[in-house]
Amino acid sequence: RLEGHQINETFEALLRIAQVEAGARKARFIELSLGEVVKAIAEIYADVAEDDGKSLSATIPNRLGGQIRGDRELLTQTFANLVENALRHCPEGTAIELSVVEHGDRVIAAVRDNGPGIPPEEREKVFRRLYRLDKSRSTPGSGLGLSLVRAVADLHGASITLEDCGPGLAVIISFSLAKPASS
Repeated sequence: RLEGHQINETFEALLRIAQVEAGARKARFIELSLGEVVKAIAEIYADVAEDDGKSLSATIPNRLGGQIRGDRELLTQTFANLVENALRHCPEGTAIELSVVEHGDRVIAAVRDNGPGIPPEEREKVFRRLYRLDKSRSTPGSGLGLSLVRAVADLHGASITLEDCGPGLAVIISFSLAKPASS
């Protein structure tokens, strides 16, 4: 029964990735505040992190002027996936920090932790579908979370990088500011 559920979840995730990659969701793009999306994720997961012996904080300017064009649901799923990965793969005592900053014509969101990180030679591989690090094979998951994150970033024309926090990992996604509507 549990195995069937896992297969269904994997199939649904693969389908969602295929839809995102096909650009089917672009019709749902609106102008939105990335800061609000990330702040909502921080609020939702703060207690979960605390219950798990970890801390979750957010550094988001009160008035973040930077609006992006995007699909709120997919962006919410993206940052939820990143936080869930940090919670799943980091030991007790880990600090997870979410941030959003405006930098020139970009809005940059980051999820950082001081956990074990990902070895440099594995960083590009983790975006492949169904790829899992050896140390993650014993934890729940399908190896599709970061594939979806990459697909959503690509759909939004955003760049995504994984950086060493020494210790830990930073996942940094850089979006273009929405162009002001011409009057």
